[in-house]
Amino acid sequence: MTCEDAHLYMHDYISGELASEHRKNLMDHMDDCPDCKEFFRQTEYIQQTMRNHMQYKAPFELQNTISSLLTNA
Repeated sequence: MTCEDAHLYMHDYISGELASEHRKNLMDHMDDCPDCKEFFRQTEYIQQTMRNHMQYKAPFELQNTISSLLTNA
């Protein structure tokens, strides 16, 4: 696995969407590549931070409007 491949797989791994046949290759690569391991650590931190702080609940009126549109579609 190249570093470029590893970077592409990291986001899917963090979100739990990486196919099992790629997980071991990604982990093995990061064990051998300190740069990718650090990139993974930073990427994971950024994604987790965004998940924790970027949650937005739509106003009740908007929720009702969308629900009505979906019901009447």
